[in-house]
Amino acid sequence: MPKLNPEKKEFVSSIGGGVKIAGFFYPSQANEIKGVVQICHGMAEYIARYEEMIAKFNEAGYHVCGMDMPGHGATYELNKDKKFPKGYFGGCKNSWQVLLTDVMGMHEYAVERFGREGLKYILYGHSMGSFVVRCIFSTPRYNRQFDGYVFASTMGPNPAVGLGKALASTACVLGCKKVKNHLLNVIAFGSYNKRVTKPRTHNDWLSTIPEEVDKYVNDPMCGFCFTSEGFKTLFGLVAYMQSDEAYALIPDRPCMFTYGEEDPVGSYGKGVEKVIARMKEAGAKIAKVKNYGPYRHEIQNEPVKEEYFADLISYFDEVGLAKADN
Repeated sequence: MPKLNPEKKEFVSSIGGGVKIAGFFYPSQANEIKGVVQICHGMAEYIARYEEMIAKFNEAGYHVCGMDMPGHGATYELNKDKKFPKGYFGGCKNSWQVLLTDVMGMHEYAVERFGREGLKYILYGHSMGSFVVRCIFSTPRYNRQFDGYVFASTMGPNPAVGLGKALASTACVLGCKKVKNHLLNVIAFGSYNKRVTKPRTHNDWLSTIPEEVDKYVNDPMCGFCFTSEGFKTLFGLVAYMQSDEAYALIPDRPCMFTYGEEDPVGSYGKGVEKVIARMKEAGAKIAKVKNYGPYRHEIQNEPVKEEYFADLISYFDEVGLAKADN
């Protein structure tokens, strides 16, 4: 994997209390710059895990940016002296909405860094990051600031989200906001390996490549258990993105869905297909859907990753053509 040297951007979070966000810019050195891709990473990981993909985007003429979410990666490192544990989003009321505010703050800094003239802006989200992106997609004050969206390895309809949110909220009320909630972790993810033959680890559902799973397992910044408040934020995102209100507010912006048939997060493809159908009913401009077949959650870390990167870049280029036509 290429070693990249991003520009770091620290900014004050909307959480308050002096909490800072670690953002990163990956400028492209290509002769022709086509746009900017902002990446929202998944649960219990961080933006630097995407650097192989980022390098491909850079080569294709796209600047890339992204931030480590609160309680994740370099943002966790910036705030750990404030008793801000991993898997914690700051304890604000409606913390999922505050998270969206910080993601949009990163977008504003990207516009400041790279400019807007002649460039398209695309928001890409993987897993929990796709939940963030779907919420922004359905928030009118934000959604027209991007020219295209990618929902990668997203979740299908989840009827149990209300119960999960209630359990997480109760734990917070009982003084466990910053405490790891192992019960909810088991409830949410305990069955994810059920279709993996002879799993070696609890995380084999991430990729069919053992070495990629091992990198994740051995990384102290990956795979940690969320706090009760972290789960409350997660379930808040899910509750909104699958609500009737969210589907009623989708914009006239093209979007792309990518998924694997062995990904439990997307109910092995069936859940993602239900979201796509609901989006179509609501009038969404679905520009591209790609089912990568018998692969798991992290398509970017599967044998088809080169095809995946090429498909994404092709979609980004198509967004540019549509933008030029408008």
